[in-house]
Amino acid sequence: MRYAPAWHNRFQNTYVTTPENIMIDYWPEIPNWAIDAPADLYIPNKEYFWVADQQHNPKRESVWTGVFYDNVSKVWMASCETPVDIANRHVATIGHDIFLTDLFNRTIDDHLEGAYNLIFREDGRLIAHPEYMTQIQDAKGDFNILNSDVQYLNNIFQAVKHRQPGTIALENTKNHEYLAVTKIAGPDWYFVTVYPKSLLANLAFDTARFILILGLISLLFEITVLFFVLREQVAKPLNDLMGVTEQITKGRFDTHLEITRQDEFGHLAQSFNAMSQEIQAREDSLREANQLKDEFLANTSHELRTPLNGIIGIAESLREGVAGDLSDNLKVNLSMIVSSGKRLSALVNDILDFAKLKHKEIELQLKPVGLREIVDVILTLSQPLVAKKPVELNNAIALDLPAAKADENRLQQILYNFVGNAIKFTDKGHIIISAKVVNTHIEITISDTGIGIPEDKLDRIFESFEQVEGGAAREYGGTGLGLAVTKQLVQLHGGNIWLESTLGLGSQFTFTLPISEEPVSSQSSVVASQLSQIQAPAYLDIETLVQQPQFSKTAVEHFKILIVDDEAVNRQVVVNFLSLQDYNIVQAASGMEAISLIEEGLRPDAILLDVMMPRMTGYEVTKRLRDKWQLTEMPILLLTARNQVEDLVIGLEVGANDYLTKPISKDELLARLKTHLNIKRLREENIRMTAELDVSRRLQQMLLPKDKELQHIEALDIAGFMAPADEVCGDYYDVLYQDGQVLIGIGDVTGHGLESGALAIMVQSAVRTLLAAYHQLDAVKFLTALNKMVYHNVIRMNAEKSLTLSLLSYQDGHLVLTGQHEDMIVIRSNGEIEEIDTMDLGFPIGLEEEMPDCIAETKLSLTSGDGVVLYTDGITEAENLDGQFYGLERLCFIIKQNGQQSAKKIQDAVIDDVRRFIGEQKVFDDITLLVLKQK
Repeated sequence: MRYAPAWHNRFQNTYVTTPENIMIDYWPEIPNWAIDAPADLYIPNKEYFWVADQQHNPKRESVWTGVFYDNVSKVWMASCETPVDIANRHVATIGHDIFLTDLFNRTIDDHLEGAYNLIFREDGRLIAHPEYMTQIQDAKGDFNILNSDVQYLNNIFQAVKHRQPGTIALENTKNHEYLAVTKIAGPDWYFVTVYPKSLLANLAFDTARFILILGLISLLFEITVLFFVLREQVAKPLNDLMGVTEQITKGRFDTHLEITRQDEFGHLAQSFNAMSQEIQAREDSLREANQLKDEFLANTSHELRTPLNGIIGIAESLREGVAGDLSDNLKVNLSMIVSSGKRLSALVNDILDFAKLKHKEIELQLKPVGLREIVDVILTLSQPLVAKKPVELNNAIALDLPAAKADENRLQQILYNFVGNAIKFTDKGHIIISAKVVNTHIEITISDTGIGIPEDKLDRIFESFEQVEGGAAREYGGTGLGLAVTKQLVQLHGGNIWLESTLGLGSQFTFTLPISEEPVSSQSSVVASQLSQIQAPAYLDIETLVQQPQFSKTAVEHFKILIVDDEAVNRQVVVNFLSLQDYNIVQAASGMEAISLIEEGLRPDAILLDVMMPRMTGYEVTKRLRDKWQLTEMPILLLTARNQVEDLVIGLEVGANDYLTKPISKDELLARLKTHLNIKRLREENIRMTAELDVSRRLQQMLLPKDKELQHIEALDIAGFMAPADEVCGDYYDVLYQDGQVLIGIGDVTGHGLESGALAIMVQSAVRTLLAAYHQLDAVKFLTALNKMVYHNVIRMNAEKSLTLSLLSYQDGHLVLTGQHEDMIVIRSNGEIEEIDTMDLGFPIGLEEEMPDCIAETKLSLTSGDGVVLYTDGITEAENLDGQFYGLERLCFIIKQNGQQSAKKIQDAVIDDVRRFIGEQKVFDDITLLVLKQK
């Protein structure tokens, strides 16, 4: 980069023009300009003459002309024209010219490698461009971007004109480039540097983005100060940083940048070195965790084998009649136990092999092996897996093929994995195993006419846990370990493995084995031994074993339950659970079948729906059903092994009522189902609300409020905590925010057990529904309606239950409390503690059919730093080993000690103190705490 000398004069000349076509010129370097001017020069036609008149310059300020070529000085120039008015009458114009030759040269020549500069006016007239200088000259300086057919220039102009005010660096997506923009004061020209995105291809991840932004900012600064040289200050450290980044991406985490500067690059180097050290530490930690994981998998898999074999053996013996004659339904269930056990046993074996191979603990027993004989065994045992599919298994290995040097059992495992995969993904056609000699190895190829493998999966198909298809709607089972284990076994034999596949036409898996120098000792022994050792999985024919049993019992409650799952075993497990309760059961093997049954008139009282099903997932089924039926009209309980938070959120957002994770507990399933059926009946019999009530959305929120929800409430700092007792109790709290009002409920159901927990869930759903109905909290109407609903539901449950419930309404620093519950504790910003008794504010909910006329409310104001603490008696009545109660006095003391802290820290302090007080004592009641602080 170079810099030209600074200009000694701002302008070349000074001249005055008048509306009467008079021009007075002072040009020291060209004193005879007027004499040397062309004879046909007509000044009124020149832009520098009329640009400042009242018609073209109504603002009456200094204005600039476009570029023009002066025939006398033989240079390109631009003029600055200042009008002179007397009594609002234009009497003269004072003009100055500047030469643009140096600016043009700098614009065209001074740029970063691969980038270029251009200048244009506000109206689109192009001033300078490295590729269009000839066109600008031909147009006598009037080459307008907007009138040209050069699209990429038009894109640049539009991007600059429509950028956000103050933006100096922007992305031009249409031309795939970045633009650095500055506006030249005076003529209002735009100086733009264009930096193609392709130059950034080698920059890495977020560091690259940071470098690019820094580079663009540096480039803009360089333009502003007339391209001050930054090469030594920027390029060298960036190259060093890129070099170190490349070393780190290769796994060399001990690479560091030398810190010799105290500016931003020095700070960046320090941060970068700290980051590389942290990455190194995390890499070591991950490596150690991975080692522990592998050891755990291996140990756990070993421990699983013994009970699995016992389960399979006992179930098989029972099915065969060792304990006497069995009913058909019992035989079906035992068959599924055997099949599922074998399926799990195969998975355990894969996990064991995977762990052993990773730690190189497998030792091969190499000997000559006849490939044709081994393949005959594999195809014979695989034939039942084909079932009724029109698929032909063909052994195309020549009789005279030499023996391979391999471990018989491991070779058998390799072939069985390939053939099993081929059968699983082939619906019709053939599967052929062939082999040929190539140099000192034998190439064995397994060809099929199956679904094929997408091109983007070919490089990853042999990786651990990789599958052809993934996600919730995958149609074929498996763990993704089979091919990973197979590849490592082939490599352990000294062979290679590769894959060729065409999507929709089929696949060819090929692997190599070394040729044995010795002949096979006994071919007949091979077949006999392998037939006794290989165990074909039984899970592929479960559908033929499982028929929907017809139960003789009649459903007492006449509840009709639809079970939807593509796995017959999973459906049968749920059927067994529900049959004990005399439910009327209908089964569907897919989401589409379930939709069809409902469209044909089936109206189940509840649906138990699997999430991961082929073609139509449980999420999609739920969304389809929610278009017509609300939550309480047709409750949907999702059943799945996917228990990540994001999975639960998706299920609730699409309209599910509840979510149970597999393996499913019978008691939990029956309790949840009963809860939702009772809620359904409660709505039908007691809540006759208008269509505006969004019951569906309210009932979805059966879980405690999440921290993210509480953080959205701007005026309050809220922290909530609930820990259940050893026996399920009935604590409940909820926080709602609507129309600028925060509505808070906290309650405690009497007694213990599943009924108390179920009642708490029903109350939560009812409270949310009623709050949505009343919009504003009317204590009398609200608690009266809630009491009636809870009372009738308690009678229906045949349980002596009731609950204490306090409701708080908060808005703009004002708090309204109603309902009977534990004392509310107020901690003021000055440390004072107030206890508010709620005994006279209500009556236990559900105790009597008609609510006594005793509902009242109390109000208080909160200022910044004030706090409110709500709790259940699980805290104040918590016992230690000496039989002492924690008590309200101690609770107030801890709150006062920490009253100046945040809501979360107050909560943590109380809970920690309660736990220390309880010690090893059994927890007899739920512990619930809710802390609010005015921000």
